[in-house]
Amino acid sequence: MDLWIESLVERPRASTRRSVAIGNFDGVHLGHARLLRVCVDEGRRRGLVPTALTFDPHPGSVVSHRGAPPVISTLTSRRRRLAEIGIEDLAHFRFDLTTARLTPAEFVDQALVDGVHCGCVVVGEGFRFGAGREGDVATLRTLSEGRFDTLEVPTLEEGGERVSSSRIRDALLEGNLREAERFLGRPYEIEGLVVHGDHRGRLIGFPTANIDLEGVSALRLGVYAADGFIDGESARRAAVNLGLRPTFEGSEPRLEAHFPGFNGDLYGRTVRLVFLARLRDEGRFDSMEDLKAQLREDVRRVQAAAGSGAS
Repeated sequence: MDLWIESLVERPRASTRRSVAIGNFDGVHLGHARLLRVCVDEGRRRGLVPTALTFDPHPGSVVSHRGAPPVISTLTSRRRRLAEIGIEDLAHFRFDLTTARLTPAEFVDQALVDGVHCGCVVVGEGFRFGAGREGDVATLRTLSEGRFDTLEVPTLEEGGERVSSSRIRDALLEGNLREAERFLGRPYEIEGLVVHGDHRGRLIGFPTANIDLEGVSALRLGVYAADGFIDGESARRAAVNLGLRPTFEGSEPRLEAHFPGFNGDLYGRTVRLVFLARLRDEGRFDSMEDLKAQLREDVRRVQAAAGSGAS
C-alpha cells in the first residue's frame, strides 16, 4: 500500500484517529463541501482529525479506456479550499493496477484501518469501491462494523440538477463560467506558482505571470477577465490568456496573467485567479502591432468587467 498524509493546518492534536471523507474532490463543489462539512463536524464531535482521502492519480487513468477526466482545479487550490472547510489532513492513496485489484475488504483493511486509522468514514450516496466497483455503502457498513462508523451523505441537487464534477467540467469546456459557478458555489478559480515562460510579454509591453496549471485541463482556451490575488494580497484585475499562443506557434497550453500597472517580480510566488468573464477565443495575429492593439482592447475590457461570467 502506498499512502501518504500531508497536514493542511498546524494545530495540536489529541488524537491520531480520523474522521475520513473519501473522494477525488476535484473543484471542491457544493456537493463535496456538504460531505466534507459532515466529516469535519463528526471529527470535532468525536475528537477525530478531519481528513480527506483522495486518489492519485485519478482512478480513470488506470481502469478506464477513456482515461482520466479533464482536471478542474490545481492541487494548490484544492488544498486551500479543503482547509477553509475545516479539513486538517489530506491523505493521498496511490492508485495503480495493484490498488485497482484490491477487494473491498482489502481496501478497508489497508487504506482505512491501517492507513488512516479511521474512526468514522463519510461517503456520498452511491459510493462504490474495490475491484470492479464491487463494494457499495452497505458493503462498507458491514466491513466497518465494530471498527468504525459509516455515514452516507445524500446527493445534492441545485435547481433540480445533480451537483457533480462532470457537470462543472462540461460548463468549463464550453467556457460557461456562470454555469460552473452555480455548481461550485463560488466563482471558478485557478491557483498556482508563477514559473518562467518565454518572456515575450515583457518585450511587447504586456508582461505576464506564467502560472503552473498543475494539470488543469477543463477550462476552454481563450482570453478571460479575472481578479488576481498574489500571495493573499488584495485583488488586482488581470487579463488572462489560456492557450497555445498561435502567433508564436506554441504547442502546449499555458496560463498567462497580465496585471495592468504592476511591474513587480512574481517568480516563485503563488497567484490565485478568480475568473470573472470570458472575453474571446485565442487568435493568431499577422503582426506584432495587430497583437498589441488586441491586447490593449483586452485590457480595456478587463478593467471594465463586472464579473458577469458570460462569454
